[in-house]
Amino acid sequence: MLKHIYISISIILLALTTHSQTVRGKVETVNHEALIGATILELGTQNGSITNESGFFELKLSSRESLLVISYAGFTTDTVKADFSKIAHIQLKENTSELDEVVVQASSTFVDDLESKHIEVITEAELTKAACCNLSESFETNASVDVSFTDAISGAKTIRMLGLDGRYVQINRENIPNVRGLAEKYGLSYVPGTWVQSIDVGKGAGSVVNGYESMTGQINVELKKPETSETLYLNGYANSFGRVELNANHARDINDKWSTAVLLHSNYFNNEVDNNDDGFMDLPKSKQINVMNRYKYEGDKMVSQIGLTLMRDEKAGGQLGFDFGDNFLTSSQYGFQNQTTRAELFGKVGLLFPNKPYKGWGFIYSGTYLDIDAGFGRDNYEGTEKTLYGNVIFQNIIGNSFHSYKTGASILYDDFDEVYADSAFSRQEIVPGLYYEYTYSRGDKFTLLAAARTDFHNLYGTYITPRLHTRYQFSESTTIRAAIGRGYRTPNTIVENSNVLVSSRQLIIEEAPEPEVSWNIGGSLTTAINFGDKKLNLIADYFYTHFENQLIYDMDRSSSELRVYNLRGNSFAHSFQLEGNYQFSDHLSVKAAYKYYDVKATINRELRDVPFNSRDRFFLNASYATRFDKWKADATLQWFGSKRLPNTSDKPAEFQRDLTSPDFFLLNAQVSRGYRWGSIYLGSENLLGFTQEDPIIDSENPFDNNFDASIVWAPIAGRMVYAGFRYKIKRN
Repeated sequence: MLKHIYISISIILLALTTHSQTVRGKVETVNHEALIGATILELGTQNGSITNESGFFELKLSSRESLLVISYAGFTTDTVKADFSKIAHIQLKENTSELDEVVVQASSTFVDDLESKHIEVITEAELTKAACCNLSESFETNASVDVSFTDAISGAKTIRMLGLDGRYVQINRENIPNVRGLAEKYGLSYVPGTWVQSIDVGKGAGSVVNGYESMTGQINVELKKPETSETLYLNGYANSFGRVELNANHARDINDKWSTAVLLHSNYFNNEVDNNDDGFMDLPKSKQINVMNRYKYEGDKMVSQIGLTLMRDEKAGGQLGFDFGDNFLTSSQYGFQNQTTRAELFGKVGLLFPNKPYKGWGFIYSGTYLDIDAGFGRDNYEGTEKTLYGNVIFQNIIGNSFHSYKTGASILYDDFDEVYADSAFSRQEIVPGLYYEYTYSRGDKFTLLAAARTDFHNLYGTYITPRLHTRYQFSESTTIRAAIGRGYRTPNTIVENSNVLVSSRQLIIEEAPEPEVSWNIGGSLTTAINFGDKKLNLIADYFYTHFENQLIYDMDRSSSELRVYNLRGNSFAHSFQLEGNYQFSDHLSVKAAYKYYDVKATINRELRDVPFNSRDRFFLNASYATRFDKWKADATLQWFGSKRLPNTSDKPAEFQRDLTSPDFFLLNAQVSRGYRWGSIYLGSENLLGFTQEDPIIDSENPFDNNFDASIVWAPIAGRMVYAGFRYKIKRN
């Protein structure tokens, strides 16, 4: 007999003024356990919010007649009417029919309406529209983040945001710096997609609470929580290339205060795929085992969690026949290897004041060990990174809730040891810092966030990081945001150029790298226009990034060299995006976006377009679902405009490449069938089968001077078909 699951949702509806339409509330289970990351959406719009670590949310509605759609994985979605006169108590129970009934189809991505920063929330429902094997594949249905392969051998994927490389985006896991340092190139693949609960994508400089490394954006990944995850979640995946995956999550309550979760991921790929017949594997062989064990404690005055992750990842690529364990230094074949071991201990502690919910202390900490043993042809690379991070946060109000602040102190310790070919590099970074973030929010019309932090770098001196975010609501459906902020980062020259190392290019570091420093300024406009009996939701944003210093990776001066030097001139990026979302019916929704990037840097004494970046891009996504989500279909079409390519005019004529790439289309699609126990799905990536011709220069002579596998601007492997299942046993 199926047990009923109840959720008690207590929504506190207050009117600050006669025009106030802000709903505040808490989402929790019948046992008063907070549901973290629950989605609250205003029906028919992309206006929404998610609950915080205490289960609370705040949402500004466009109308006092609006309906709220409240959803959380494993529980039945419900729709309630906002009642501004009293506290509403709503109980939901598990649907005992074949499928969980969905009252309405809610948007699976939305912009957090009351947040002063431009933050787009990607929910778990959006992530299931594609296979999302890991974090690098979690943005396929998102217009704000671009994903591409970096070269024709290593299989590494990178993201771009606001037209710039992903190294300028601060990527956190639950507000702990995560994909950074020596993990920059492959770190996205170290976060399994089945572990992810939601993703916050923030454009522009992020919060100073999280550090100074956010230059063009901030991505925060929320993982499955011990107290709210399914009792059991199983996912199996296989594709036409021969890659298989198995994922298993388990969560349970230890007692009334403690809960725990174990998250497991494994993948294996040992086939040699060479669709372009150049003698090189289009994708490297790979195998990974990744496990996380985390615990959560919830008391009356203290909340804490602690977790441990362990990962081992191995890759082997290059010429056909090269395998795991082969010695690339002595092999007659050109081989690529990467063996990575990563371990992390992380945790959080929060001190609560039940009678003063606006006040609290928090401590976030992590310790990470990363070891990389890799090789490219005849060159070896070894890298070790040891990182310690701590952040103490205090938040309170000044007089009343119109004025609030966060302040605290952080410490970041990095110990790097690297060896490439016959050169060794070592450095220790110790960076203590202080910060203060003030928020003024009176009513729903205007929000101001002014912040600054000061960090004391043992190698590069004092960093001053000011940031300012504002939000103003012109009308019930139109909001404008503006922001300006400074950011810093220390480059990691070898790792950031691992895609260029799969070539005969000689790495020449002309001078000691200096910290990269940039300013980012921009803003966004969100509005809803009545179109028929529905609303067309529009988002337009523009951001400008200007570099005071940038480490330049020059592939143009010579096709046999990669020269590295500090910026000697100007470097900037203009980014504009216009996105529209329209729900034609309860079953069909479409979103489209156009993106324009003007990204230039002084390379080889000339201000020119940064290579591998499309000036123009177009994005189209359509989602269809039948009643009760029994069948769902999603398709995403992307058009990439021409990209500038590095200069190869000094090579022999047969090995020269065009200075620009052609434009091309990519199409991904997926169909899923839902059952009460979960779902099965079938999909395809690169459904049109477009590939770059001859991606490797002089592939027949990989140890000669003309060999180059780094000039990649499109997919290599061709069409891929996949299938899988998701099985869930819900929490009692």
